[in-house]
Amino acid sequence: MVVYDFKNVVKLKKLKNSDEVLPKHAEKISDISNGLFKEFKYSSYKDTPPYPNESIRTLQELIKMVGANPNEDFIYSMDRITESFEKLCSELEIPFDETKIEELLEEASGVILDLKYHFNRPRPLMVAELYGLDLEENELHIDTKDSPSFPSGHATQGTLIANYLANKHPNHSIRLKKLGRDIGKSRVIAKVHYPSDIVVGERLGNDMFQHLKENNLL
Repeated sequence: MVVYDFKNVVKLKKLKNSDEVLPKHAEKISDISNGLFKEFKYSSYKDTPPYPNESIRTLQELIKMVGANPNEDFIYSMDRITESFEKLCSELEIPFDETKIEELLEEASGVILDLKYHFNRPRPLMVAELYGLDLEENELHIDTKDSPSFPSGHATQGTLIANYLANKHPNHSIRLKKLGRDIGKSRVIAKVHYPSDIVVGERLGNDMFQHLKENNLL
């Protein structure tokens, strides 16, 4: 039974993911000013918050996630972004520059973390517990607990890398971009992200790629 009363709403409104920015995350955020995205304009993202914890939209997202049957093989195969794209590139017999991919992932992480801590959205598991919903915790919940939920870093980075590789290998664009979407999708199936985290993450990843392309930074 879903718990939704005055006391519960008050708790939901106050709930946040983190009490402070972890030093390792603060360092990545500070590095934005020296990296590929130092001129990237993303202030508009800070003006578009996620659904509130106590909103019917958040509850609807959680209820759908509770009813989903997790595909563990899919979840864990999508968890490591570099390895996922390396495997696909090998299948497609196209070059894979691991150093460049790791650079893009690292550079993107500062912007993602800046937005995450700006909103400090609690992970689904934290909110579900207050609603009396069981999201069936798995290993990925442990891995993601140290950063807020919105937007999804995997969706952002998966989309960015998919666009980067598709730009270099347009004949394989469909397969590469599908993998990018699957990486984001896997985070909802794993129940570590809300669907709305993925939507915004994908949009951010597309915008980050356009910034790199338009400024000849690829």
